Amino acid sequence: MANGTAAPERVISGAATKLSRTVHGIAYDAEHDEIYAPNPLADAVLVFRGAANGNEPPIRVIQGPNTRLVVPHAVSFDPEHRELLVASLSNRTIAVFPWNASGNVSPVRYISGPKTRLGHVVGLGVDSASNLLAVANSEEILMFNRTDNGDVEPVAQIKGPHTGIGDEPWELQVYKSRIFLATSNHLHTNLYSGVTLKDGYTKPPEDPWLNPELGFIGVWNIRDRGDVPPHAIIKGPFSQILHPTGLALNPKDGEIYVTDSIRNGLFTFLVPDFF
Repeated sequence: MANGTAAPERVISGAATKLSRTVHGIAYDAEHDEIYAPNPLADAVLVFRGAANGNEPPIRVIQGPNTRLVVPHAVSFDPEHRELLVASLSNRTIAVFPWNASGNVSPVRYISGPKTRLGHVVGLGVDSASNLLAVANSEEILMFNRTDNGDVEPVAQIKGPHTGIGDEPWELQVYKSRIFLATSNHLHTNLYSGVTLKDGYTKPPEDPWLNPELGFIGVWNIRDRGDVPPHAIIKGPFSQILHPTGLALNPKDGEIYVTDSIRNGLFTFLVPDFF
Protein backbone atom coordinates (compact mmCIF):
# COMPACT_ATOMS: atom_id res chain seq x y z
CA MET A 1 0.00 0.00 0.00
CA ALA A 2 3.04 2.31 -0.14
CA ASN A 3 2.45 5.58 -1.99
CA GLY A 4 4.24 8.83 -2.71
CA THR A 5 7.70 9.28 -1.20
CA ALA A 6 7.33 6.39 1.25
CA ALA A 7 10.60 4.97 2.56
CA PRO A 8 11.28 1.25 2.04
CA GLU A 9 10.71 -1.01 5.05
CA ARG A 10 13.95 -2.86 4.32
CA VAL A 11 16.97 -2.34 2.08
CA ILE A 12 19.42 -5.09 1.10
CA SER A 13 22.67 -3.24 0.44
CA GLY A 14 26.37 -3.32 1.27
CA ALA A 15 29.58 -5.13 0.48
CA ALA A 16 28.54 -8.32 2.25
CA THR A 17 25.49 -8.73 -0.04
CA LYS A 18 27.77 -9.13 -3.09
CA LEU A 19 25.23 -7.16 -5.15
CA SER A 20 26.37 -5.00 -8.07
CA ARG A 21 24.86 -2.57 -10.52
CA THR A 22 22.74 -3.46 -13.59
CA VAL A 23 20.41 -5.94 -11.90
CA HIS A 24 17.57 -6.12 -14.39
CA GLY A 25 15.26 -8.63 -12.75
CA ILE A 26 14.80 -10.48 -9.48
CA ALA A 27 12.58 -13.42 -8.55
CA TYR A 28 10.89 -14.64 -5.39
CA ASP A 29 10.27 -18.21 -4.21
CA ALA A 30 7.20 -18.02 -1.94
CA GLU A 31 7.44 -21.66 -0.84
CA HIS A 32 10.94 -21.29 0.57
CA ASP A 33 10.76 -17.52 1.19
CA GLU A 34 13.88 -16.76 -0.85
CA ILE A 35 14.92 -13.94 -3.17
CA TYR A 36 17.01 -14.56 -6.30
CA ALA A 37 19.09 -11.69 -7.67
CA PRO A 38 21.67 -11.84 -10.48
CA ASN A 39 25.09 -10.21 -10.28
CA PRO A 40 26.02 -9.72 -13.95
CA LEU A 41 29.45 -8.27 -13.19
CA ALA A 42 30.44 -11.41 -11.25
CA ASP A 43 28.64 -13.95 -13.50
CA ALA A 44 26.64 -15.09 -10.49
CA VAL A 45 23.18 -15.49 -9.03
CA LEU A 46 22.71 -14.57 -5.36
CA VAL A 47 20.06 -16.06 -3.08
CA PHE A 48 18.83 -14.16 -0.01
CA ARG A 49 16.43 -14.89 2.79
CA GLY A 50 13.05 -13.34 2.15
CA ALA A 51 13.49 -11.33 5.36
CA ALA A 52 17.04 -10.20 4.51
CA ASN A 53 17.89 -6.68 5.60
CA GLY A 54 20.88 -4.41 5.46
CA ASN A 55 24.40 -5.61 4.76
CA GLU A 56 23.44 -9.28 4.89
CA PRO A 57 25.32 -11.93 2.87
CA PRO A 58 23.46 -14.29 0.53
CA ILE A 59 22.61 -17.74 1.83
CA ARG A 60 23.71 -19.31 -1.49
CA VAL A 61 25.71 -18.20 -4.52
CA ILE A 62 25.60 -19.84 -7.96
CA GLN A 63 28.95 -19.02 -9.56
CA GLY A 64 31.83 -20.67 -11.38
CA PRO A 65 32.84 -22.03 -14.79
CA ASN A 66 30.51 -25.02 -14.59
CA THR A 67 27.47 -22.70 -14.33
CA ARG A 68 28.21 -21.30 -17.82
CA LEU A 69 26.80 -17.97 -16.63
CA VAL A 70 28.04 -14.92 -18.57
CA VAL A 71 26.58 -11.55 -17.59
CA PRO A 72 23.29 -12.90 -16.19
CA HIS A 73 20.83 -10.01 -16.13
CA ALA A 74 17.49 -11.47 -15.08
CA VAL A 75 16.05 -14.50 -13.32
CA SER A 76 12.67 -16.20 -13.19
CA PHE A 77 11.38 -18.81 -10.76
CA ASP A 78 9.18 -21.69 -11.91
CA PRO A 79 7.37 -22.78 -8.71
CA GLU A 80 5.63 -25.83 -10.15
CA HIS A 81 8.85 -27.43 -11.36
CA ARG A 82 11.02 -25.78 -8.70
CA GLU A 83 13.49 -24.45 -11.22
CA LEU A 84 15.41 -21.20 -11.57
CA LEU A 85 15.81 -19.76 -15.07
CA VAL A 86 18.61 -17.30 -15.77
CA ALA A 87 18.79 -15.02 -18.83
CA SER A 88 22.25 -14.04 -20.07
CA LEU A 89 22.26 -10.76 -21.96
CA SER A 90 25.65 -10.75 -23.68
CA ASN A 91 25.99 -14.54 -23.98
CA ARG A 92 22.49 -14.87 -25.48
CA THR A 93 21.64 -17.94 -23.46
CA ILE A 94 19.15 -19.29 -20.93
CA ALA A 95 20.41 -21.51 -18.12
CA VAL A 96 18.10 -23.60 -15.92
CA PHE A 97 19.05 -24.70 -12.39
CA PRO A 98 17.28 -26.53 -9.55
CA TRP A 99 15.79 -24.08 -7.05
CA ASN A 100 18.39 -25.00 -4.42
CA ALA A 101 21.45 -24.89 -6.69
CA SER A 102 24.58 -23.60 -5.00
CA GLY A 103 28.21 -23.08 -5.90
CA ASN A 104 29.93 -24.11 -9.12
CA VAL A 105 27.10 -26.31 -10.45
CA SER A 106 26.17 -27.16 -14.02
CA PRO A 107 22.75 -26.15 -15.34
CA VAL A 108 20.26 -28.96 -15.90
CA ARG A 109 19.40 -27.37 -19.27
CA TYR A 110 21.13 -24.71 -21.36
CA ILE A 111 19.50 -23.05 -24.39
CA SER A 112 22.21 -21.57 -26.60
CA GLY A 113 23.22 -21.33 -30.25
CA PRO A 114 22.31 -19.69 -33.58
CA LYS A 115 19.10 -21.67 -34.05
CA THR A 116 17.66 -20.21 -30.83
CA ARG A 117 17.71 -16.65 -32.28
CA LEU A 118 18.35 -15.36 -28.76
CA GLY A 119 19.70 -11.82 -28.68
CA HIS A 120 18.84 -9.15 -26.14
CA VAL A 121 17.12 -11.55 -23.74
CA VAL A 122 16.00 -10.27 -20.33
CA GLY A 123 12.50 -11.30 -19.26
CA LEU A 124 11.34 -14.91 -19.28
CA GLY A 125 8.67 -17.09 -17.70
CA VAL A 126 7.14 -20.56 -17.79
CA ASP A 127 3.50 -21.45 -18.44
CA SER A 128 2.79 -24.83 -16.87
CA ALA A 129 -0.52 -25.37 -18.68
CA SER A 130 1.09 -25.31 -22.13
CA ASN A 131 4.56 -26.36 -20.92
CA LEU A 132 6.03 -23.41 -22.81
CA LEU A 133 8.79 -20.96 -21.95
CA ALA A 134 8.18 -17.36 -23.07
CA VAL A 135 11.22 -15.13 -23.61
CA ALA A 136 11.41 -11.37 -24.18
CA ASN A 137 13.93 -11.15 -27.00
CA SER A 138 15.34 -8.28 -29.08
CA GLU A 139 12.10 -7.19 -30.81
CA GLU A 140 9.77 -10.06 -30.05
CA ILE A 141 8.51 -12.73 -27.70
CA LEU A 142 9.94 -16.16 -28.45
CA MET A 143 8.42 -19.43 -27.25
CA PHE A 144 10.33 -22.62 -26.49
CA ASN A 145 9.22 -25.93 -25.07
CA ARG A 146 9.90 -25.80 -21.34
CA THR A 147 12.30 -28.74 -21.47
CA ASP A 148 14.21 -27.59 -24.57
CA ASN A 149 17.96 -27.94 -24.32
CA GLY A 150 20.86 -26.97 -26.55
CA ASP A 151 20.73 -25.20 -29.92
CA VAL A 152 17.00 -25.46 -30.59
CA GLU A 153 14.67 -23.35 -32.70
CA PRO A 154 11.79 -21.49 -31.03
CA VAL A 155 8.44 -23.21 -31.47
CA ALA A 156 6.66 -19.88 -31.97
CA GLN A 157 7.04 -16.11 -31.87
CA ILE A 158 4.98 -12.97 -31.31
CA LYS A 159 6.47 -10.29 -33.54
CA GLY A 160 5.47 -7.55 -35.96
CA PRO A 161 4.25 -3.96 -36.21
CA HIS A 162 0.81 -4.73 -34.77
CA THR A 163 2.38 -6.04 -31.55
CA GLY A 164 3.89 -2.64 -30.80
CA ILE A 165 7.03 -4.40 -29.52
CA GLY A 166 10.05 -2.33 -30.54
CA ASP A 167 13.62 -2.31 -29.30
CA GLU A 168 14.50 -4.39 -26.27
CA PRO A 169 11.41 -5.60 -24.42
CA TRP A 170 12.35 -6.15 -20.79
CA GLU A 171 10.69 -7.82 -17.82
CA LEU A 172 8.17 -10.56 -18.61
CA GLN A 173 5.78 -12.44 -16.34
CA VAL A 174 3.47 -15.35 -17.11
CA TYR A 175 0.23 -16.03 -15.26
CA LYS A 176 -2.39 -18.60 -16.27
CA SER A 177 -1.27 -18.69 -19.91
CA ARG A 178 -1.16 -14.89 -20.17
CA ILE A 179 2.09 -13.12 -21.02
CA PHE A 180 2.59 -9.75 -19.35
CA LEU A 181 5.40 -7.73 -20.95
CA ALA A 182 7.11 -4.44 -20.09
CA THR A 183 7.50 -3.27 -23.68
CA SER A 184 10.11 -0.61 -23.01
CA ASN A 185 10.90 0.46 -26.61
CA HIS A 186 13.61 2.38 -24.79
CA LEU A 187 16.16 2.63 -27.57
CA HIS A 188 13.94 5.34 -28.99
CA THR A 189 15.86 7.71 -26.75
CA ASN A 190 14.59 10.77 -28.64
CA LEU A 191 11.13 11.07 -27.14
CA TYR A 192 10.11 13.31 -30.03
CA SER A 193 11.31 11.09 -32.87
CA GLY A 194 7.75 10.58 -34.10
CA VAL A 195 6.75 14.26 -34.01
CA THR A 196 6.24 16.26 -37.22
CA LEU A 197 6.69 20.00 -36.62
CA LYS A 198 3.86 22.25 -37.69
CA ASP A 199 4.52 25.29 -39.86
CA GLY A 200 6.17 28.04 -37.88
CA TYR A 201 7.50 25.78 -35.10
CA THR A 202 11.27 25.41 -34.71
CA LYS A 203 11.32 22.75 -31.99
CA PRO A 204 9.03 19.98 -30.73
CA PRO A 205 6.46 20.84 -28.08
CA GLU A 206 7.26 19.97 -24.48
CA ASP A 207 5.05 16.90 -24.62
CA PRO A 208 6.71 13.47 -24.88
CA TRP A 209 3.33 11.75 -25.19
CA LEU A 210 3.17 12.73 -28.87
CA ASN A 211 5.75 10.04 -29.66
CA PRO A 212 3.85 6.99 -30.95
CA GLU A 213 6.72 4.65 -30.05
CA LEU A 214 6.67 5.05 -26.28
CA GLY A 215 6.71 1.94 -24.15
CA PHE A 216 3.70 0.19 -22.62
CA ILE A 217 2.56 -2.85 -20.68
CA GLY A 218 1.02 -5.41 -23.01
CA VAL A 219 -0.79 -8.70 -22.40
CA TRP A 220 -0.84 -11.63 -24.83
CA ASN A 221 -1.97 -15.25 -24.67
CA ILE A 222 0.72 -17.92 -24.63
CA ARG A 223 -0.89 -19.45 -27.75
CA ASP A 224 -0.75 -16.22 -29.78
CA ARG A 225 1.33 -16.43 -32.91
CA GLY A 226 2.80 -13.85 -35.27
CA ASP A 227 1.85 -10.21 -35.60
CA VAL A 228 -0.84 -10.09 -32.89
CA PRO A 229 -1.71 -6.85 -31.05
CA PRO A 230 -1.89 -7.06 -27.26
CA HIS A 231 -5.26 -8.09 -25.83
CA ALA A 232 -4.87 -5.58 -23.00
CA ILE A 233 -2.60 -2.57 -22.67
CA ILE A 234 -1.48 0.14 -20.24
CA LYS A 235 0.01 3.26 -21.85
CA GLY A 236 -0.43 6.96 -22.44
CA PRO A 237 -0.32 10.19 -20.40
CA PHE A 238 -2.63 9.04 -17.59
CA SER A 239 -0.45 5.96 -17.01
CA GLN A 240 2.58 8.24 -16.51
CA ILE A 241 4.89 5.59 -17.97
CA LEU A 242 7.33 6.27 -20.81
CA HIS A 243 9.79 3.37 -21.02
CA PRO A 244 8.70 0.66 -18.53
CA THR A 245 11.30 -1.99 -17.73
CA GLY A 246 10.37 -3.70 -14.44
CA LEU A 247 7.15 -5.66 -13.99
CA ALA A 248 5.61 -7.68 -11.16
CA LEU A 249 2.12 -9.18 -10.73
CA ASN A 250 -0.25 -9.42 -7.79
CA PRO A 251 -3.16 -11.49 -9.18
CA LYS A 252 -4.82 -11.86 -5.76
CA ASP A 253 -5.47 -8.12 -5.55
CA GLY A 254 -5.65 -7.55 -9.31
CA GLU A 255 -2.61 -5.27 -9.31
CA ILE A 256 0.36 -4.78 -11.63
CA TYR A 257 3.56 -3.07 -10.46
CA VAL A 258 5.68 -1.24 -13.04
CA THR A 259 9.01 0.56 -12.82
CA ASP A 260 9.88 3.14 -15.47
CA SER A 261 13.45 3.89 -16.56
CA ILE A 262 12.65 7.51 -17.42
CA ARG A 263 10.34 8.38 -14.53
CA ASN A 264 12.51 6.58 -11.93
CA GLY A 265 9.43 5.51 -10.04
CA LEU A 266 7.23 2.53 -9.19
CA PHE A 267 3.64 2.63 -10.47
CA THR A 268 0.76 0.43 -9.30
CA PHE A 269 -2.24 -0.25 -11.54
CA LEU A 270 -5.50 -1.86 -10.44
CA VAL A 271 -6.52 -4.04 -13.41
CA PRO A 272 -8.36 -7.15 -12.13
CA ASP A 273 -9.79 -7.77 -15.61
CA PHE A 274 -6.23 -8.41 -16.90
CA PHE A 275 -6.11 -11.58 -14.82
